[in-house]
Amino acid sequence: MPQRIGPRIERLLDYREYPILFVDDEPENTRIFELTFRREYQVRVARSGEEALQSLHEHPAAVVLSDHRMDGMSGVELLAKVREVDPKTVRILVTAYGDASTLSDAINNGWIYRYLPKPWTPDEMRLTIRNAIEHYALDREREQLLYELDVLNGTSKLFNRELDLVPLLDLLLGTLTTDLGYDGASVFLFDASGDRLQLVRSLPRESAIAARPAEFDVPASSAPEFVGRLRAGRVQFLRIADLLSLEAPLRKLASEIAAEEVLVVPLVGHAGVVGALAVDNRRGGETLGASDYTLLDGIAAQAVIAIDNARLVEDLRRSREQMRRADRLGTLGTLAAGLAHEINNPLVSIRTFLTLAPGKRAQGDREFWGDYHELALKEVDRIHGLVKTMGRLGREGDEAASRGPCDIGEIVRDAVTLLSPEAGQGRVAVDVSIEGEVPKIVAVRDHVHQVVLNLLLNAIQATARPAAAADAEPAARVWIAVRPGPIDGVEGVCVEVRDEGGGIRAEDLERIFDPFFTTKGPDQGSGLGLMICHRIVSDHHGRIEVESMEGRGATFRLLLPVGA
Repeated sequence: MPQRIGPRIERLLDYREYPILFVDDEPENTRIFELTFRREYQVRVARSGEEALQSLHEHPAAVVLSDHRMDGMSGVELLAKVREVDPKTVRILVTAYGDASTLSDAINNGWIYRYLPKPWTPDEMRLTIRNAIEHYALDREREQLLYELDVLNGTSKLFNRELDLVPLLDLLLGTLTTDLGYDGASVFLFDASGDRLQLVRSLPRESAIAARPAEFDVPASSAPEFVGRLRAGRVQFLRIADLLSLEAPLRKLASEIAAEEVLVVPLVGHAGVVGALAVDNRRGGETLGASDYTLLDGIAAQAVIAIDNARLVEDLRRSREQMRRADRLGTLGTLAAGLAHEINNPLVSIRTFLTLAPGKRAQGDREFWGDYHELALKEVDRIHGLVKTMGRLGREGDEAASRGPCDIGEIVRDAVTLLSPEAGQGRVAVDVSIEGEVPKIVAVRDHVHQVVLNLLLNAIQATARPAAAADAEPAARVWIAVRPGPIDGVEGVCVEVRDEGGGIRAEDLERIFDPFFTTKGPDQGSGLGLMICHRIVSDHHGRIEVESMEGRGATFRLLLPVGA
């Protein structure tokens, strides 16, 4: 296929840019045509259809004018073959014969654009050629605009799918070099201070600027004119011919690229110019012009939206990481605040056991040396586990705690035992029920224990009432039940904690898992307990559900899959 001639919008009326091929088998006619129009147009001639086709394969033309009556191949036949070579070439038949049938077939079959009768005058021929060139240029411009629109639509879809900044920039540069054919491409972004234009990504990879990008940053203080024009949203060309007049950082950049031209287009975001997109013809590609600027400007508009989105996602991830760190510290603080309570309860059992042990040494009290001794040892293990949990949650970059089979019923019973003093002080009776064959779950035992302990403690505190000396019976009850319960179609367990407290207001239900939200007094909780429970349950691919009406207590359901 011959090389295609592309229009330059800024030089659309430079008719000499569009070659013309005139075909006639009479030497006098070709000579007259050359002498008449060679100063106005880029003229080539041929004296047969075969010679014309060979010329077109070697040097494409915008317009072909052919005499109809020639030896061998006729003008109509030639122009039909010209259409096969390049259908965009404007084809004009010059004929002295008013053969209506021939002309009708040629026009109807699309072999010719129009015809010009002989003898022609210079003015008539000149006007015909101008109209033909303008038709060709506008057709190519339309083709170019449709192509650019297709490219922009395609790149927009690609950019919108990528939310990571580095892969996004690689996708952008790949589009410019691979799809659009630019010899090299680079992305510059302003640093946080806005005082330095940093080269963040470049193609081809083997170039020095791609390998050592920091060396080719552009400080605003060293290139104030370039950076000022960029911030004003102006497109700029860095030409090797103007190397000595460039500011120092740009001179270094242009020398390394060694391209005839580097086109720099600003990346204009919603908050101003965030950087620049640069393309070049370092391998001897075509001269860069206004059509390149138009295309690059459209791509830059799409790219900057994607870059802004990627940066927002990056900021969100950074914020989540900071929240995760704060969560660890908050969890540690919550555990520290409740440590006295959680450790004091098992310490009561341990201290009682140690206090009674000397007196029981000579006695064969099976209950004391069996059940009580076993409970004391479990309480020691519980304290050890609490300390390990605090250390793990407080450490930065901790490894994921190991998971294993856990008996949720055992965890619930342990929590009830640990909180029995708290329940006794608040005159609350805790009813425990294990319903059916409850399967074991794969989980981090300490974490699940923390969730159950938190939910049960909240229920006891919500239900607790002032002690009345005359009343021997508990003033209120809390129920905790464990049963098999599917979650999202898979096997799981359900732990339900129900109390007779004051309930939760409707406006507070949606906020109870928010960080630092609490309905307790300032010295009774940090508002992080339920948030931490929610995070732990989410980590185990479960969920927490809550039902409550003000004045009618609350019910919390903990749902955990067996294979978490």
